[in-house]
Amino acid sequence: MNRRTGASHAAMAAAIGKMTNSRVSDVIRGVRGIRGQGVIERVADGFGIPGEMLGLPRRPWEDPPGSVDATGNGNPHLASVLDSEPRARAQYAHDNPRSLDLLTVAGLRQRVQDLDARYVSEPSTALIAEAGQCLGQLGHWQTYTTTSVIRRDLHAAQAEASTLMGQLVWDASGRTEHATARTYFVQAETAARELCDPIAEGLALLRTAFVALYGEKNPRAGLELAQRTASTVKGYSQVLGGLAVLHAAEAHAMLHERKDCERELGKAERHFDQVSGSDAAAPLFSPSQFGRLAGSCFLFLGDAFRAEESLVGATHALRDGSKPHAIMLSNLALAYIRQRKIDEAIAALYVAIDVVGRHRGGGGLNLVFQAARELKPWRDAPAVHGLYDRLMNLMVVG
Repeated sequence: MNRRTGASHAAMAAAIGKMTNSRVSDVIRGVRGIRGQGVIERVADGFGIPGEMLGLPRRPWEDPPGSVDATGNGNPHLASVLDSEPRARAQYAHDNPRSLDLLTVAGLRQRVQDLDARYVSEPSTALIAEAGQCLGQLGHWQTYTTTSVIRRDLHAAQAEASTLMGQLVWDASGRTEHATARTYFVQAETAARELCDPIAEGLALLRTAFVALYGEKNPRAGLELAQRTASTVKGYSQVLGGLAVLHAAEAHAMLHERKDCERELGKAERHFDQVSGSDAAAPLFSPSQFGRLAGSCFLFLGDAFRAEESLVGATHALRDGSKPHAIMLSNLALAYIRQRKIDEAIAALYVAIDVVGRHRGGGGLNLVFQAARELKPWRDAPAVHGLYDRLMNLMVVG
């Protein structure tokens, strides 16, 4: 388009939409590629390129007015065709690996990213099979790929899929399958280093820190991994840097190092104050994160009052029924129990049990039962009896 028509980068960016002039320039110079079916569709629509030429379904503007709209309304089969087309392309590339192209890899990456988005609110056991299929497909393609551009995209997909698979395996096991999870995270680190992507490498390191902190109960190892994460992403992501420092603070709290913990909490706040929408890890950020992790820190430091303050504030920012939501509610219940606020603790636990029952998150499940154990001094109270009945139902359903 640029060479044949002389269109400026600004005009091309405006036609495509959601793209900057500099990115258009990078694509033209070969510095960056175009990933994701949605972006390719915007290119087709912006430049009037028939869908067939880019391996896409017919674009809405290719048909007579009124026959169909962009969502498939008016054609009951189009929506399903649009959903199945990337899978069909992937199957063809599986059978004919030499035909692999960037669009096919982008389609598989989108599948992985969709699974990752579902992770926070769905049972991990329901996602493992498809994540495994994606990893298997990537391994198959890597055996045949010789083009450097495609190999780069495969490394990016490998890093994302391996990180997700490690999360899924560990969560589905109730945070007990440490070795397998670590194996996947190492795969992700290796792929990220091949790609020279500090964000993907840092995320894999941070997930490994979670295994050390919450699974292996080894705060020294978790602290080292969190610090490595912060060092890896320094200058690249305030979000991931802030999360790494937050978990370093939690490691110090587990070691009862209050001064070090509070210092790291202050550093995390400064990271989050500098977060912008252009941060590569922006989707990982949530306004509730600082309060949730600070609350956990104060619990480990034996300060239930400050833990309650932090966690109550976080509840106002996070009420989405996700796995982090369940962990936050369970920690809030622990803060109440340790202040002998039993009615408040039971109320928080009832909500936590409802949330855990939907997604079976390993972290929330473990903390719910920890809180139940700490309620034993009040086990004869009718309200506690009722709570234990709910927990038994949770176990039976599971």
